Amino acid sequence: MDLETYARSKFADYAALAETVAAILRAAIAAYPHPFRLQQVQQRAKNPESLRKKLEDRGKLATASLEDDVKDLAGCRLIFYANSDVTRFLQSGIIQDNFDVDWDRTKIHHPVPGQTEPGDLFISSNYVLTLKANRTALPEYARFSGLRCEVQVQTTLNHAWSEMGHDIIYKRPLLQGFGGRLFEAIERRLQNVMKAHLLPAGYEFQKALDDYERLLSGKEILDRGALKAVAEYDNNNERYELLERFRDYVLPNYDDLESVYPEIREQLVAAVQAARPTKPRPIETPFGNIDGVTAERIVEIVADILTSLRYIDVEATFDAICAMFPDSQDAAERKHLLDLAERLAQHNLDVWKHAGAYVQTVLVQKIHAMNRSAIDPLRPVLLQVLGEALKPDVHGVASHYKGVMLSQGSVIPSDTLAHMRSRAIEFLVGLYRTASSDAEKRRTELALFEATRTPNSSGYANDLLVTILKNSAAIIDFFASVAPTESYEMLQTVEHKALFLYQRDQGIDALATDTSVQHARDALDASILRFRDAANANKAFTIYKVLVGFESVFPPAWDDPEFDYEAEESYRKERSAAFVAEVDETNAEEWFAIIQRCAQTESNDLAAFPSFGRFLQQLSQAKPQIVLGFLDKIEGRLTDFLGVILSGLAQSDRRSDLDAKIREWLAQEKHLVAIAHYAQLAPQFEPSLLQEVLALGVKLKDDAVLRTVMSAFARRYTDAPEGLIDAIFLPAIDYFTERRDARWINLVWFLPEERSPLRALTAGQADAVLRSLIHLPRVESHAERALALIAKDHPEKVFDFFGERLADAASHQDEKGYEEVPSRFFVLNKCFANIANHAVARVRSWFARGEPLFQFRGGRLLASSFPDLSAGLGAALLPYVETGNREDIEFVIRVMSSYHGEPFLNETCKAVVRALPAGDPLLGNVEIILQSTGVVAGEFGFVEAYARKKREMASWLTDAHAGVRAFAESYVRLLDRRIAAEQRRSEESVEMRKRTYDDPEDDAA
Repeated sequence: MDLETYARSKFADYAALAETVAAILRAAIAAYPHPFRLQQVQQRAKNPESLRKKLEDRGKLATASLEDDVKDLAGCRLIFYANSDVTRFLQSGIIQDNFDVDWDRTKIHHPVPGQTEPGDLFISSNYVLTLKANRTALPEYARFSGLRCEVQVQTTLNHAWSEMGHDIIYKRPLLQGFGGRLFEAIERRLQNVMKAHLLPAGYEFQKALDDYERLLSGKEILDRGALKAVAEYDNNNERYELLERFRDYVLPNYDDLESVYPEIREQLVAAVQAARPTKPRPIETPFGNIDGVTAERIVEIVADILTSLRYIDVEATFDAICAMFPDSQDAAERKHLLDLAERLAQHNLDVWKHAGAYVQTVLVQKIHAMNRSAIDPLRPVLLQVLGEALKPDVHGVASHYKGVMLSQGSVIPSDTLAHMRSRAIEFLVGLYRTASSDAEKRRTELALFEATRTPNSSGYANDLLVTILKNSAAIIDFFASVAPTESYEMLQTVEHKALFLYQRDQGIDALATDTSVQHARDALDASILRFRDAANANKAFTIYKVLVGFESVFPPAWDDPEFDYEAEESYRKERSAAFVAEVDETNAEEWFAIIQRCAQTESNDLAAFPSFGRFLQQLSQAKPQIVLGFLDKIEGRLTDFLGVILSGLAQSDRRSDLDAKIREWLAQEKHLVAIAHYAQLAPQFEPSLLQEVLALGVKLKDDAVLRTVMSAFARRYTDAPEGLIDAIFLPAIDYFTERRDARWINLVWFLPEERSPLRALTAGQADAVLRSLIHLPRVESHAERALALIAKDHPEKVFDFFGERLADAASHQDEKGYEEVPSRFFVLNKCFANIANHAVARVRSWFARGEPLFQFRGGRLLASSFPDLSAGLGAALLPYVETGNREDIEFVIRVMSSYHGEPFLNETCKAVVRALPAGDPLLGNVEIILQSTGVVAGEFGFVEAYARKKREMASWLTDAHAGVRAFAESYVRLLDRRIAAEQRRSEESVEMRKRTYDDPEDDAA
């Protein structure tokens, strides 16, 4: 079509098309469930005379393809009041639902970095679209078939600027030697109007409208009296939704929170109490049901609300915690409430500026006034509050639109602070005395010792240091008073902390401080030494310290600050040898009691027991006649050390007695774990003994016996003769395979390669091991290290093992946390370096066309195994592209979809584009692959990522293949739209956050 044809016969059609598009948009907007603030809809067809001038300026007056050269022959403009209206409209899908969009001609106008021309400041989303085929099939719309219309979407402010810019810049007069400087000034002024006035005004409008909508939402909730009914709901999903809306829309808008806080607190506590017996109700979604809201989440949001209101009435907030805590259903609920208690009692900088230690004083007084019967159920809360009150640091948080600033200082000394701390210590001492277990005592001791800490910041007042030193002395004096009856574990811990305080005191330079500090320091030192002497008056305790624990304090440490770990070990060895020499027939029973007591120590691992084990081994070797007399009396936790004892006896002159005792136990099927442990520690490895224990363990189906056998074999593998992998190791693995338990891997993964039984397996042995590891819930780093040992000889088998995990996933669907393939490998990818062809062939055999989850299964396996498409994977994929088989090409595309758009995918993507015909739907998948950014950082991370991807297209745009060039041109236009859209979204996010956290007038100033 040329200009004359347009003016003569098509102008009316385009004008009618514009009216039709405008009418469709008006109707769709009116019917949308959520109203838009739409100012007006404009429509027009391009005036022929205006079009003539435009074509002349472009040198295209003689064009015969006018409909392709000019995209806005028909045009509509949707003008909304605010940025948020534009965003909501663009996300509504109204345009895509009602029209076919020509994405190659569609453009998002928004200033992006590097654009400085006046026209670049134009802000608008310009869609080029046509009527859908089902509409043009109707007679009344048939004449619009194939005709394009441009729809601009913008705000009122941007509309005003674009109209002004159109009349001045777009219709720029010809100026030759006249008025050039003035016109440049006009352009600069227009730019300044947009940057300095219209853009900020748009954000101010949006903030005002957002705040108004939040206000109306909050008012609606308030008018319904919904919070009062929150306890009456019959499911926690609705309860949580209301509490969330109440927090976000109602709370910020109360003019007098203090007057309504009692009612709010009461309703929040009632919500928690009602939520606990309410069974979670699944939430229905189009993709299936998801877990409903639990009582724990109700507690979480209630704690969050109370945290924000905590200082309105400190006592009332504390009462709310006390009302909710005793009936907590699990540790997660308790943690939310303890976090609230911590935030309530914390020394807050803003509060301290106005009221000093007021909050902590109120809380300590409140706790002292509590009814004794209420204390036990609330012990964790009281310990949290009192421990926090005793901390010497003040914390502050200041929010800014650019981030959050954390500040910290020390509390300011005062009589009020000192009195509060003394009363808190007094109450904690009472809690310690009435504690019902060592665990409760230890938690109380931790809270007490908060009072001994000095501030993290330097430069605090001497008066504060004096208070801390006096409090420390009071605490140490208390522990000295209970030392004769206290447990060894607690004495050990307190002595370790006392030594730290003693050494810290030596760093206080008495000459540089006033006499009050010196006196307080000397008094604390005297208290520490009294405690030390009281604790160590018990000889059994001094023995216990040598044999058990990693917090033990030995006499040289008090005088030598350099008494380090090596010196401590030397001391332990010397004293242990002396203890062994001391044991004889006259004191054997006394020593057996000490040994039993040492074995009772609670420990999560064996880090506390190396010295104890060494002592038992040496004692058994040196005094076998005494230790043999102990054997039949050993029970309880001491049996955990029986293997060590047996290894010592094996090195003694009573070996025959030991062998007889072991034969007796085997016949009785008794102490099998200890015997297996002994096999690990024995001077000479006895595989036949281990095989016998293995057989008994399998017979009894005793997992602990089998685990100990595997551990013993793994640690003594280098001492084992040939064939024991088949005789011991694999039967034990088969036992656990049958039980679908692969945790045995924890017994071997850490062994050095040269000592690992996994390092030289035959093909059949590797199959048995891998068959067992199918049941491992997740292949984490330790399991991967073990698999890497197998993969050195059998990389294909290990790769196929993950295929078996994928195939077996259905049988593990009820196991929470089961993951077939890890998101990345740390070691195995190197093992797979030479099997790219095998890997691709195997994964190709698993691929079924259209499988929706393939990229998260087989594709993910290839991406984890070849993280940068290296080691021949790219070359292995290319033949599948070159076949021309559509399913093969789709397979390659789905594999690349498992990556994150990295540049190394470009060449393979190019090959796919060359292999596909123009317009093939799979080309859209290639666009998605290239667009993927992975993780981005910063406000404008996506803008920078898309700009980088646009630069990567340079070689595509000059490629010899026309299809590649056409794809690249279309893709670059898509990136331009993405860049502009992300720039607008990021700018809006920053500007709205700025208006939320800062005073706009300050910014203007």
